[in-house]
Amino acid sequence: MSRSERAPLPLEPSGDVIAGLGADVLAYADRFLGERTSAAASSAGHDPGLIEDLLAMPPAHGADLDDVLRRLDQAIATGFDTASGRFLSYVPSGALYTSALGTFLGAVTNRYSGAPHASPGAVAIEQSVIDWFISLYGLPAGAAGVLLSGGSVANLTATVAARSRLGEHFDHGVVYTSERAHHSVTKAARIAGIRRDRIRPIRADSELRLDPVALRDAIEEDRASGLRPMMIVATAGTTDTGTVDPLHECALIARAAGAWFHVDAAYGGFFQLTDRGRALLEGIELADSITIDPHKSLFLPWGIGALLVRDEQALTESHEGRGSYMQDVPDSNELPHYFALGPELTRPFRGLAVWLPLQLHGVAVFRDELDRMLDLARDAADVLGRIPGVELTAPPDLSIVTFRASAGDAASQHILDFLNDSREVHVSSTTVQDRFVVRMAFLSQRTTDGIAQRAVALVREALDAWSVR
Repeated sequence: MSRSERAPLPLEPSGDVIAGLGADVLAYADRFLGERTSAAASSAGHDPGLIEDLLAMPPAHGADLDDVLRRLDQAIATGFDTASGRFLSYVPSGALYTSALGTFLGAVTNRYSGAPHASPGAVAIEQSVIDWFISLYGLPAGAAGVLLSGGSVANLTATVAARSRLGEHFDHGVVYTSERAHHSVTKAARIAGIRRDRIRPIRADSELRLDPVALRDAIEEDRASGLRPMMIVATAGTTDTGTVDPLHECALIARAAGAWFHVDAAYGGFFQLTDRGRALLEGIELADSITIDPHKSLFLPWGIGALLVRDEQALTESHEGRGSYMQDVPDSNELPHYFALGPELTRPFRGLAVWLPLQLHGVAVFRDELDRMLDLARDAADVLGRIPGVELTAPPDLSIVTFRASAGDAASQHILDFLNDSREVHVSSTTVQDRFVVRMAFLSQRTTDGIAQRAVALVREALDAWSVR
């Protein structure tokens, strides 16, 4: 029977059809996850015809699920495998299966979690997650938070709140952040209407941390020019090198200057669960706002970030908004209106994707796994630091290791290419003090000791190959 002759799949399939579709999708997921231990870290390339096929418009009549899954298989076989423990690039996401189940259940139940009158139970689940985050950082009574799509939107939401607090004087406000900060910080400031010449990239010191002396000097200079410090952004785990800025000192500078103190902890925030991480993040509890990404250091799939604020009113004053069609929405003293705490009105039931794995696994498992990530980075750095011809950029603060070849940028680029061409691991690079640097980021529960050791061994092989080129 041709596709045009076959009856289309109805929008409301029967129970038997739903069960069959679900079984096939779960079988696909089971096979996919089972292959991750042996799959290559990246593809060797792709057929241009495949991209052309995937760009095609949807059919007038539906295809069979097995055909659709076959095409999906071809699509995800391109590029690098971010679900693999061999993916050591950028900031990995563990793509935790129990969180994916939470996302699925959130979509199936389709509860609106933006306001408690629509689904008080869903909002309570989400708020329990936020409350745990707040307690983790020791924020005071009156603190609040909202789940968002990721760190970029969280940084933007915090910037809008800081701008709102400055009120009519925001045109004279200045945003200060480290030159090593994530680019979403300056992007957020621009989107929030801060002039480019009012965004100050403060130099980093020799350890790649925001330099407090340079920060104080910049604030003094701006005040002398009639400008006002609006926001100071410190980073708890830079994307480049995993470095933690001096949070406590930055907090004191912000307080003295009357500026909003924001900590971008998108990568490093959940290392707060560990003893070593908590010591490094000392001072984060003084922040006016904190960006954290459960889809990074809680190993969850992409699309789950959060913003925490010291004072809930700071968010409501900058993000509250209602249309006349919302006149039936009642006030609530028990549970928050998330639509009034961030930019999203329509939003998915994100809380379930965090709540379900926390309920099923418990907090201790996440703490132990984060400790293991710190161990992997420390051990890799120890071995790399003893390899002749390798220079560490800096000892790792968290779970990112950065290094270069002593022979220079070309040799460092060769290491990167050698590792990625092997397809046994995938690493990335950055630039530090105008030098090409290779990065290894350990942040997946699927990254074993053996994978980490093999990555380091490949660096030795790359240097050997460079020496005989």
